[in-house]
Amino acid sequence: MAKFLMVVGTSSNCGKTVVVAGLCRILANRGYKVAPFKSQNMSLNSRVSKEEGEIAVAQYIQSLAAKTEPSIHFNPVLLKPKGNFISQVIVHGKPYRDMDYNEYRRNKDFFLGKIRESLEYLDRNYDYVVMEGAGSCCEINLLEDDIANLRVLEMTGGDAILVADIDRGGVFASLYGTVSLLPKRWRRLIKGFVINKFRGNPEVLKKGLEEIEELTGIPVLGVIPYREDLVFPEEDSQVIQDRKTLGNPRSPVEVDVIKFSKIANFTDINPLFNDTFIRLIDFQGDITGDILVLPGSRCSTLEMKLLREHGMDRKIREFVERGGIVIGICGGFQILGRKLIDRNFSEGDVGSIEGLGLLNMETVFGNEKVIKNSSGILEIEGERFEVSGYELHEGVTVSQEKPLIKVIKGFGNRGEGFDGAIKVIDVRGKKAYILGTYFHGIFENYKFRNFIVNLVRRRKGLKPITGDSYRNTLESSFEKIAKVIQENVDLGDVIPLDKK
Repeated sequence: MAKFLMVVGTSSNCGKTVVVAGLCRILANRGYKVAPFKSQNMSLNSRVSKEEGEIAVAQYIQSLAAKTEPSIHFNPVLLKPKGNFISQVIVHGKPYRDMDYNEYRRNKDFFLGKIRESLEYLDRNYDYVVMEGAGSCCEINLLEDDIANLRVLEMTGGDAILVADIDRGGVFASLYGTVSLLPKRWRRLIKGFVINKFRGNPEVLKKGLEEIEELTGIPVLGVIPYREDLVFPEEDSQVIQDRKTLGNPRSPVEVDVIKFSKIANFTDINPLFNDTFIRLIDFQGDITGDILVLPGSRCSTLEMKLLREHGMDRKIREFVERGGIVIGICGGFQILGRKLIDRNFSEGDVGSIEGLGLLNMETVFGNEKVIKNSSGILEIEGERFEVSGYELHEGVTVSQEKPLIKVIKGFGNRGEGFDGAIKVIDVRGKKAYILGTYFHGIFENYKFRNFIVNLVRRRKGLKPITGDSYRNTLESSFEKIAKVIQENVDLGDVIPLDKK
Protein backbone atom coordinates (compact mmCIF):
# COMPACT_ATOMS: atom_id res chain seq x y z
CA MET A 1 0.00 0.00 0.00
CA ALA A 2 1.35 3.39 -1.01
CA LYS A 3 1.15 6.67 0.88
CA PHE A 4 -0.12 9.63 -1.12
CA LEU A 5 0.85 13.30 -0.87
CA MET A 6 -0.45 16.03 -3.20
CA VAL A 7 1.19 19.38 -3.95
CA VAL A 8 -1.50 21.88 -4.93
CA GLY A 9 -1.11 25.55 -5.76
CA THR A 10 -2.76 28.92 -5.41
CA SER A 11 -2.09 29.55 -9.11
CA SER A 12 -0.40 28.25 -12.23
CA ASN A 13 3.41 28.47 -12.38
CA CYS A 14 3.81 28.75 -8.61
CA GLY A 15 6.37 25.94 -8.54
CA LYS A 16 4.31 22.80 -7.95
CA THR A 17 6.16 20.81 -10.62
CA VAL A 18 9.58 21.57 -9.15
CA VAL A 19 8.47 20.93 -5.57
CA VAL A 20 7.07 17.53 -6.61
CA ALA A 21 10.37 16.70 -8.32
CA GLY A 22 12.28 17.70 -5.19
CA LEU A 23 10.09 15.59 -2.92
CA CYS A 24 10.44 12.63 -5.29
CA ARG A 25 14.23 12.90 -5.14
CA ILE A 26 14.23 13.21 -1.34
CA LEU A 27 12.13 10.07 -0.97
CA ALA A 28 14.12 8.17 -3.60
CA ASN A 29 17.37 9.09 -1.83
CA ARG A 30 15.89 7.66 1.37
CA GLY A 31 15.30 4.33 -0.30
CA TYR A 32 11.59 4.54 -1.05
CA LYS A 33 10.07 3.41 -4.33
CA VAL A 34 8.34 6.62 -5.37
CA ALA A 35 6.16 7.70 -8.28
CA PRO A 36 5.09 11.17 -9.45
CA PHE A 37 1.49 11.62 -10.55
CA LYS A 38 -0.68 14.21 -12.28
CA SER A 39 -4.16 12.99 -13.11
CA GLN A 40 -4.75 15.49 -15.91
CA ASN A 41 -2.20 17.67 -17.64
CA MET A 42 -2.50 20.07 -20.56
CA SER A 43 0.67 20.42 -22.60
CA LEU A 44 2.11 20.23 -26.10
CA ASN A 45 5.35 18.99 -24.56
CA SER A 46 5.22 15.25 -24.08
CA ARG A 47 7.55 12.27 -23.76
CA VAL A 48 7.25 8.53 -24.27
CA SER A 49 6.79 6.19 -21.30
CA LYS A 50 8.19 2.70 -20.73
CA GLU A 51 4.94 1.30 -22.20
CA GLU A 52 5.48 3.50 -25.30
CA GLY A 53 2.60 5.76 -24.40
CA GLU A 54 2.51 9.54 -24.32
CA ILE A 55 2.77 11.47 -21.04
CA ALA A 56 3.46 15.12 -20.22
CA VAL A 57 7.12 16.10 -20.13
CA ALA A 58 6.78 17.27 -16.51
CA GLN A 59 5.85 13.80 -15.30
CA TYR A 60 8.66 12.29 -17.37
CA ILE A 61 11.19 14.62 -15.73
CA GLN A 62 9.68 13.97 -12.29
CA SER A 63 10.12 10.24 -12.90
CA LEU A 64 13.84 10.85 -13.45
CA ALA A 65 13.90 12.74 -10.15
CA ALA A 66 12.15 9.75 -8.56
CA LYS A 67 14.75 7.36 -10.04
CA THR A 68 12.02 5.29 -11.67
CA GLU A 69 10.96 4.47 -15.21
CA PRO A 70 8.25 6.79 -16.59
CA SER A 71 4.81 5.19 -16.85
CA ILE A 72 1.50 6.06 -18.48
CA HIS A 73 0.04 5.79 -14.97
CA PHE A 74 1.98 8.89 -13.90
CA ASN A 75 -0.24 11.00 -16.21
CA PRO A 76 -3.37 9.05 -17.18
CA VAL A 77 -5.06 11.96 -18.99
CA LEU A 78 -3.13 14.36 -21.24
CA LEU A 79 -4.79 17.18 -23.18
CA LYS A 80 -2.94 18.49 -26.25
CA PRO A 81 -4.54 21.72 -27.55
CA LYS A 82 -5.23 21.80 -31.30
CA GLY A 83 -6.88 25.23 -31.54
CA ASN A 84 -10.48 26.43 -31.77
CA PHE A 85 -11.02 25.21 -28.19
CA ILE A 86 -10.40 21.59 -29.26
CA SER A 87 -7.86 19.27 -27.64
CA GLN A 88 -6.58 15.86 -28.55
CA VAL A 89 -7.26 13.72 -25.48
CA ILE A 90 -4.61 11.13 -24.63
CA VAL A 91 -5.77 8.39 -22.23
CA HIS A 92 -3.24 6.00 -20.72
CA GLY A 93 -0.70 7.08 -23.32
CA LYS A 94 -2.79 6.61 -26.47
CA PRO A 95 -4.91 9.07 -28.50
CA TYR A 96 -8.55 8.73 -27.43
CA ARG A 97 -10.32 11.41 -29.45
CA ASP A 98 -10.59 15.15 -30.04
CA MET A 99 -12.95 16.99 -27.69
CA ASP A 100 -14.06 20.48 -26.76
CA TYR A 101 -14.51 21.46 -23.12
CA ASN A 102 -18.23 20.72 -22.99
CA GLU A 103 -17.82 17.20 -24.36
CA TYR A 104 -14.87 16.61 -22.06
CA ARG A 105 -16.82 17.60 -18.93
CA ARG A 106 -19.76 15.41 -19.97
CA ASN A 107 -17.32 12.47 -19.94
CA LYS A 108 -15.88 13.35 -16.51
CA ASP A 109 -16.88 10.04 -14.94
CA PHE A 110 -15.14 8.08 -17.71
CA PHE A 111 -11.89 9.98 -17.13
CA LEU A 112 -12.19 9.65 -13.36
CA GLY A 113 -12.46 5.90 -13.90
CA LYS A 114 -9.19 5.87 -15.86
CA ILE A 115 -7.56 8.02 -13.19
CA ARG A 116 -8.73 5.59 -10.51
CA GLU A 117 -7.22 2.67 -12.48
CA SER A 118 -3.85 4.43 -12.44
CA LEU A 119 -4.06 5.25 -8.74
CA GLU A 120 -4.82 1.60 -7.97
CA TYR A 121 -1.81 0.53 -10.06
CA LEU A 122 0.45 2.97 -8.22
CA ASP A 123 -0.95 1.91 -4.85
CA ARG A 124 0.06 -1.69 -5.59
CA ASN A 125 3.52 -0.95 -6.95
CA TYR A 126 5.04 1.99 -5.02
CA ASP A 127 5.78 3.07 -1.45
CA TYR A 128 5.00 6.75 -2.05
CA VAL A 129 3.08 8.68 -4.69
CA VAL A 130 3.76 12.42 -4.89
CA MET A 131 0.85 13.98 -6.74
CA GLU A 132 0.75 17.34 -8.52
CA GLY A 133 -2.36 19.46 -8.82
CA ALA A 134 -3.14 21.68 -11.80
CA GLY A 135 -3.33 25.47 -11.83
CA SER A 136 -5.17 26.80 -8.81
CA CYS A 137 -6.83 24.14 -6.68
CA CYS A 138 -9.76 26.47 -6.09
CA GLU A 139 -11.15 27.87 -9.32
CA ILE A 140 -14.69 28.06 -7.97
CA ASN A 141 -16.24 28.27 -11.43
CA LEU A 142 -14.60 24.94 -12.33
CA LEU A 143 -14.67 23.01 -9.05
CA GLU A 144 -17.65 20.86 -10.02
CA ASP A 145 -15.75 19.40 -12.97
CA ASP A 146 -12.18 19.60 -11.61
CA ILE A 147 -10.51 16.18 -11.91
CA ALA A 148 -6.95 17.41 -11.44
CA ASN A 149 -6.82 18.53 -7.81
CA LEU A 150 -8.32 17.66 -4.42
CA ARG A 151 -11.18 15.51 -5.75
CA VAL A 152 -8.51 13.09 -6.96
CA LEU A 153 -6.55 13.27 -3.69
CA GLU A 154 -9.77 12.42 -1.85
CA MET A 155 -9.78 9.03 -3.62
CA THR A 156 -6.47 8.13 -1.96
CA GLY A 157 -6.88 9.22 1.66
CA GLY A 158 -3.71 11.29 1.34
CA ASP A 159 -2.72 14.78 2.51
CA ALA A 160 -1.95 17.98 0.62
CA ILE A 161 0.42 20.91 0.92
CA LEU A 162 -0.47 24.25 -0.66
CA VAL A 163 2.26 26.14 -2.55
CA ALA A 164 2.13 29.88 -3.26
CA ASP A 165 4.52 32.05 -5.30
CA ILE A 166 5.61 35.11 -3.31
CA ASP A 167 7.50 36.51 -6.31
CA ARG A 168 4.14 37.50 -7.84
CA GLY A 169 3.07 39.44 -4.74
CA GLY A 170 -0.04 38.98 -2.61
CA VAL A 171 1.09 35.65 -1.20
CA PHE A 172 -0.88 35.83 2.05
CA ALA A 173 -4.08 36.88 0.32
CA SER A 174 -3.57 34.00 -2.12
CA LEU A 175 -3.17 31.46 0.67
CA TYR A 176 -6.06 32.78 2.74
CA GLY A 177 -8.37 33.19 -0.25
CA THR A 178 -7.64 29.71 -1.58
CA VAL A 179 -8.29 28.00 1.75
CA SER A 180 -11.41 30.09 2.42
CA LEU A 181 -12.98 29.24 -0.92
CA LEU A 182 -12.34 25.51 -0.73
CA PRO A 183 -15.24 23.26 0.29
CA LYS A 184 -14.80 22.14 3.92
CA ARG A 185 -14.19 18.51 2.98
CA TRP A 186 -11.22 19.56 0.82
CA ARG A 187 -9.96 22.30 3.13
CA ARG A 188 -9.25 19.70 5.81
CA LEU A 189 -6.87 17.92 3.39
CA ILE A 190 -4.44 20.89 3.43
CA LYS A 191 -1.82 20.06 6.08
CA GLY A 192 0.61 22.88 5.45
CA PHE A 193 1.64 25.91 3.39
CA VAL A 194 4.88 26.34 1.44
CA ILE A 195 5.88 29.80 0.22
CA ASN A 196 8.01 29.58 -2.91
CA LYS A 197 10.46 31.84 -4.78
CA PHE A 198 11.30 34.22 -1.91
CA ARG A 199 14.06 36.79 -2.45
CA GLY A 200 15.69 38.29 0.63
CA ASN A 201 15.76 37.67 4.36
CA PRO A 202 12.87 35.41 5.46
CA GLU A 203 12.81 37.20 8.84
CA VAL A 204 10.74 39.98 7.22
CA LEU A 205 7.97 37.42 6.71
CA LYS A 206 7.74 36.39 10.36
CA LYS A 207 4.69 38.49 11.31
CA GLY A 208 2.82 37.46 8.16
CA LEU A 209 3.59 33.79 8.71
CA GLU A 210 2.27 33.94 12.27
CA GLU A 211 -0.93 35.70 11.20
CA ILE A 212 -1.71 33.36 8.29
CA GLU A 213 -1.29 30.37 10.62
CA GLU A 214 -3.61 31.97 13.18
CA LEU A 215 -6.22 32.90 10.57
CA THR A 216 -6.33 29.49 8.89
CA GLY A 217 -5.18 27.05 11.54
CA ILE A 218 -2.73 25.63 8.98
CA PRO A 219 1.03 25.70 9.64
CA VAL A 220 3.59 27.25 7.29
CA LEU A 221 6.01 24.41 6.63
CA GLY A 222 8.67 26.58 5.06
CA VAL A 223 9.85 29.31 2.72
CA ILE A 224 11.81 28.22 -0.37
CA PRO A 225 14.30 30.80 -1.69
CA TYR A 226 14.35 31.89 -5.31
CA ARG A 227 17.01 30.02 -7.29
CA GLU A 228 18.18 30.76 -10.83
CA ASP A 229 20.63 27.85 -11.12
CA LEU A 230 18.03 25.09 -11.42
CA VAL A 231 17.54 23.41 -14.80
CA PHE A 232 13.96 22.21 -15.13
CA PRO A 233 12.14 22.06 -18.47
CA GLU A 234 9.09 24.28 -18.80
CA GLU A 235 5.93 22.54 -20.01
CA ASP A 236 3.89 25.60 -21.00
CA SER A 237 4.52 26.79 -24.57
CA GLN A 238 3.55 30.30 -23.44
CA VAL A 239 7.01 30.53 -21.87
CA ILE A 240 8.51 30.40 -25.37
CA GLN A 241 6.00 32.88 -26.78
CA ASP A 242 6.80 35.35 -23.99
CA ARG A 243 10.60 35.19 -24.36
CA LYS A 244 12.98 36.56 -26.98
CA THR A 245 16.19 34.89 -25.85
CA LEU A 246 17.29 31.82 -23.90
CA GLY A 247 20.54 30.07 -23.11
CA ASN A 248 23.99 31.53 -22.51
CA PRO A 249 24.30 35.19 -23.63
CA ARG A 250 28.11 34.92 -23.41
CA SER A 251 28.32 32.07 -25.93
CA PRO A 252 29.81 32.88 -29.36
CA VAL A 253 27.53 30.24 -30.94
CA GLU A 254 24.14 31.71 -31.81
CA VAL A 255 21.05 29.62 -32.52
CA ASP A 256 17.83 30.98 -34.01
CA VAL A 257 14.64 29.03 -33.25
CA ILE A 258 11.44 29.83 -35.12
CA LYS A 259 8.49 30.32 -32.78
CA PHE A 260 5.91 28.27 -34.62
CA SER A 261 2.29 29.16 -33.94
CA LYS A 262 1.59 25.68 -32.56
CA ILE A 263 5.08 24.85 -31.34
CA ALA A 264 5.35 21.44 -29.66
CA ASN A 265 8.10 19.72 -27.69
CA PHE A 266 10.08 22.96 -27.50
CA THR A 267 12.02 21.31 -24.67
CA ASP A 268 14.10 19.78 -27.50
CA ILE A 269 16.26 22.94 -27.37
CA ASN A 270 16.90 22.85 -23.61
CA PRO A 271 20.19 20.91 -23.88
CA LEU A 272 21.58 23.81 -25.95
CA PHE A 273 21.19 26.32 -23.11
CA ASN A 274 24.69 25.98 -21.61
CA ASP A 275 26.74 26.20 -24.80
CA THR A 276 24.75 28.48 -27.12
CA PHE A 277 22.84 31.74 -27.12
CA ILE A 278 19.32 31.19 -28.42
CA ARG A 279 17.14 33.77 -30.15
CA LEU A 280 13.44 32.99 -30.50
CA ILE A 281 12.28 34.57 -33.75
CA ASP A 282 8.77 34.99 -35.09
CA PHE A 283 7.64 34.66 -38.71
CA GLN A 284 8.65 38.26 -39.45
CA GLY A 285 12.07 37.95 -37.83
CA ASP A 286 15.52 37.88 -39.40
CA ILE A 287 17.86 34.89 -39.32
CA THR A 288 21.18 36.19 -37.99
CA GLY A 289 22.51 33.21 -36.03
CA ASP A 290 24.90 30.41 -36.94
CA ILE A 291 22.32 27.62 -36.60
CA LEU A 292 18.61 27.62 -37.42
CA VAL A 293 16.29 25.17 -35.66
CA LEU A 294 12.83 24.39 -37.00
CA PRO A 295 11.15 22.76 -33.98
CA GLY A 296 8.18 20.45 -33.70
CA SER A 297 4.65 21.69 -34.29
CA ARG A 298 1.12 20.47 -33.73
CA CYS A 299 0.34 21.44 -37.34
CA SER A 300 3.21 21.36 -39.85
CA THR A 301 1.05 22.39 -42.82
CA LEU A 302 -0.12 25.55 -41.04
CA GLU A 303 3.45 26.50 -40.09
CA MET A 304 4.56 26.08 -43.72
CA LYS A 305 1.69 28.29 -44.85
CA LEU A 306 2.69 30.99 -42.36
CA LEU A 307 6.38 30.75 -43.29
CA ARG A 308 5.45 31.43 -46.91
CA GLU A 309 2.95 34.20 -46.16
CA HIS A 310 5.54 36.15 -44.17
CA GLY A 311 8.48 35.57 -46.51
CA MET A 312 10.34 33.44 -43.97
CA ASP A 313 10.70 30.62 -46.53
CA ARG A 314 12.85 32.95 -48.64
CA LYS A 315 14.94 33.95 -45.60
CA ILE A 316 15.58 30.30 -44.76
CA ARG A 317 16.82 29.58 -48.29
CA GLU A 318 19.06 32.66 -48.16
CA PHE A 319 20.46 31.42 -44.85
CA VAL A 320 21.38 28.11 -46.50
CA GLU A 321 23.00 30.02 -49.38
CA ARG A 322 25.19 31.78 -46.80
CA GLY A 323 26.45 28.41 -45.54
CA GLY A 324 24.10 28.12 -42.59
CA ILE A 325 23.25 25.03 -40.54
CA VAL A 326 19.54 24.12 -40.56
CA ILE A 327 18.11 21.46 -38.26
CA GLY A 328 14.47 20.37 -38.44
CA ILE A 329 12.91 18.21 -35.73
CA CYS A 330 9.69 16.26 -36.37
CA GLY A 331 7.31 18.89 -37.83
CA GLY A 332 10.32 21.06 -38.66
CA PHE A 333 11.85 18.10 -40.51
CA GLN A 334 8.66 17.59 -42.54
CA ILE A 335 8.67 21.26 -43.57
CA LEU A 336 12.17 20.92 -45.07
CA GLY A 337 10.81 18.61 -47.79
CA ARG A 338 9.22 19.26 -51.18
CA LYS A 339 5.65 18.58 -50.21
CA LEU A 340 3.39 17.93 -47.22
CA ILE A 341 0.45 15.83 -48.41
CA ASP A 342 -2.68 16.00 -46.25
CA ARG A 343 -5.54 14.88 -48.47
CA ASN A 344 -7.94 14.24 -45.58
CA PHE A 345 -7.11 17.46 -43.69
CA SER A 346 -5.96 15.41 -40.71
CA GLU A 347 -3.47 18.16 -39.78
CA GLY A 348 -6.04 20.95 -39.99
CA ASP A 349 -7.67 23.28 -42.51
CA VAL A 350 -4.64 23.87 -44.76
CA GLY A 351 -4.55 20.52 -46.56
CA SER A 352 -1.62 19.66 -48.85
CA ILE A 353 1.06 22.31 -49.34
CA GLU A 354 4.47 22.75 -50.96
CA GLY A 355 7.33 22.61 -48.44
CA LEU A 356 10.63 24.50 -48.37
CA GLY A 357 12.13 22.11 -50.91
CA LEU A 358 15.50 21.98 -49.17
CA LEU A 359 15.33 18.18 -48.98
CA ASN A 360 14.13 15.82 -51.73
CA MET A 361 11.31 14.15 -49.81
CA GLU A 362 7.55 14.15 -49.26
CA THR A 363 5.50 13.56 -46.12
CA VAL A 364 2.03 12.02 -46.16
CA PHE A 365 -0.35 12.58 -43.24
CA GLY A 366 -3.37 10.61 -42.08
CA ASN A 367 -1.54 7.63 -40.61
CA GLU A 368 -1.73 6.14 -37.14
CA LYS A 369 0.33 8.11 -34.65
CA VAL A 370 3.83 6.79 -34.00
CA ILE A 371 4.70 6.76 -30.28
CA LYS A 372 8.12 5.17 -29.78
CA ASN A 373 11.27 5.28 -27.72
CA SER A 374 13.93 5.12 -30.42
CA SER A 375 17.65 4.63 -30.91
CA GLY A 376 20.11 4.33 -33.76
CA ILE A 377 23.45 5.25 -35.30
CA LEU A 378 23.81 8.81 -36.59
CA GLU A 379 26.37 9.46 -39.32
CA ILE A 380 27.62 12.91 -40.30
CA GLU A 381 30.86 13.96 -42.00
CA GLY A 382 32.56 10.64 -41.28
CA GLU A 383 31.56 10.66 -37.61
CA ARG A 384 29.30 7.98 -36.10
CA PHE A 385 27.33 8.47 -32.89
CA GLU A 386 24.97 6.23 -30.99
CA VAL A 387 21.85 8.31 -30.38
CA SER A 388 18.50 7.86 -28.69
CA GLY A 389 15.29 9.85 -28.63
CA TYR A 390 11.56 9.48 -28.88
CA GLU A 391 9.07 9.72 -31.73
CA LEU A 392 5.63 11.36 -31.71
CA HIS A 393 4.41 11.86 -35.27
CA GLU A 394 1.53 11.07 -37.60
CA GLY A 395 3.34 11.65 -40.90
CA VAL A 396 5.21 9.10 -43.01
CA THR A 397 8.15 10.50 -44.99
CA VAL A 398 9.49 9.17 -48.29
CA SER A 399 12.98 10.58 -48.80
CA GLN A 400 15.50 10.41 -51.63
CA GLU A 401 18.19 11.96 -49.43
CA LYS A 402 20.87 10.23 -47.40
CA PRO A 403 19.32 9.24 -44.04
CA LEU A 404 20.68 10.88 -40.92
CA ILE A 405 20.13 7.89 -38.62
CA LYS A 406 20.14 4.14 -39.11
CA VAL A 407 17.33 3.07 -36.79
CA ILE A 408 18.04 0.24 -34.36
CA LYS A 409 14.82 0.68 -32.40
CA GLY A 410 11.85 2.77 -33.48
CA PHE A 411 9.95 3.75 -36.63
CA GLY A 412 11.84 6.59 -38.30
CA ASN A 413 10.71 7.96 -41.67
CA ARG A 414 8.42 5.11 -42.67
CA GLY A 415 9.28 2.04 -40.64
CA GLU A 416 12.05 0.74 -42.91
CA GLY A 417 15.07 1.24 -40.67
CA PHE A 418 16.07 4.83 -41.46
CA ASP A 419 15.30 8.21 -39.95
CA GLY A 420 15.69 11.77 -41.07
CA ALA A 421 17.89 13.14 -43.81
CA ILE A 422 21.16 14.98 -44.26
CA LYS A 423 22.33 17.16 -47.10
CA VAL A 424 25.66 19.00 -47.23
CA ILE A 425 26.07 21.73 -49.86
CA ASP A 426 29.26 23.54 -50.83
CA VAL A 427 28.56 27.27 -50.89
CA ARG A 428 31.50 29.36 -52.09
CA GLY A 429 34.03 27.30 -50.14
CA LYS A 430 31.77 26.97 -47.13
CA LYS A 431 29.55 24.03 -46.25
CA ALA A 432 25.83 24.43 -45.60
CA TYR A 433 24.18 21.66 -43.59
CA ILE A 434 20.52 20.67 -43.81
CA LEU A 435 19.57 18.05 -41.23
CA GLY A 436 16.22 16.61 -40.25
CA THR A 437 15.01 13.93 -37.87
CA TYR A 438 11.90 12.53 -36.21
CA PHE A 439 13.95 11.92 -33.05
CA HIS A 440 12.80 14.34 -30.36
CA GLY A 441 15.50 14.74 -27.74
CA ILE A 442 18.24 14.63 -30.39
CA PHE A 443 20.27 17.35 -28.61
CA GLU A 444 20.25 15.32 -25.39
CA ASN A 445 22.87 13.17 -27.15
CA TYR A 446 25.86 15.22 -26.09
CA LYS A 447 28.30 13.87 -28.69
CA PHE A 448 26.01 14.94 -31.53
CA ARG A 449 25.28 18.25 -29.79
CA ASN A 450 28.99 18.92 -29.34
CA PHE A 451 29.61 18.08 -33.01
CA ILE A 452 27.06 20.66 -34.19
CA VAL A 453 28.26 23.37 -31.79
CA ASN A 454 31.89 22.71 -32.71
CA LEU A 455 31.14 23.08 -36.43
CA VAL A 456 30.42 26.72 -35.64
CA ARG A 457 33.27 27.13 -33.18
CA ARG A 458 35.79 25.87 -35.74
CA ARG A 459 34.46 28.33 -38.30
CA LYS A 460 35.14 31.10 -35.79
CA GLY A 461 38.61 29.85 -34.90
CA LEU A 462 37.56 28.76 -31.41
CA LYS A 463 38.53 25.68 -29.42
CA PRO A 464 36.01 22.82 -29.43
CA ILE A 465 33.86 22.17 -26.38
CA THR A 466 33.28 18.86 -24.62
CA GLY A 467 29.82 19.60 -23.22
CA ASP A 468 28.43 17.31 -20.54
CA SER A 469 25.49 14.93 -20.72
CA TYR A 470 22.14 16.70 -20.36
CA ARG A 471 21.07 13.93 -18.00
CA ASN A 472 23.96 14.86 -15.71
CA THR A 473 22.77 18.47 -15.78
CA LEU A 474 19.28 17.37 -14.75
CA GLU A 475 20.67 15.10 -12.03
CA SER A 476 22.58 18.02 -10.56
CA SER A 477 19.38 20.09 -10.52
CA PHE A 478 17.38 17.33 -8.84
CA GLU A 479 19.92 17.16 -6.02
CA LYS A 480 19.93 20.96 -5.67
CA ILE A 481 16.12 21.06 -5.54
CA ALA A 482 16.06 18.32 -2.91
CA LYS A 483 18.72 20.08 -0.81
CA VAL A 484 16.92 23.44 -0.95
CA ILE A 485 13.63 21.87 0.14
CA GLN A 486 15.23 19.88 2.96
CA GLU A 487 17.02 22.98 4.26
CA ASN A 488 13.98 25.26 4.16
CA VAL A 489 10.85 23.14 4.63
CA ASP A 490 9.81 21.18 7.74
CA LEU A 491 8.92 17.86 6.15
CA GLY A 492 8.39 15.92 9.37
CA ASP A 493 4.61 16.02 9.18
CA VAL A 494 4.28 15.12 5.49
CA ILE A 495 7.01 12.58 4.63
CA PRO A 496 9.24 10.32 6.73
CA LEU A 497 12.55 11.78 7.83
CA ASP A 498 14.22 8.40 8.15
CA LYS A 499 15.46 6.05 5.46
CA LYS A 500 13.42 3.01 4.51
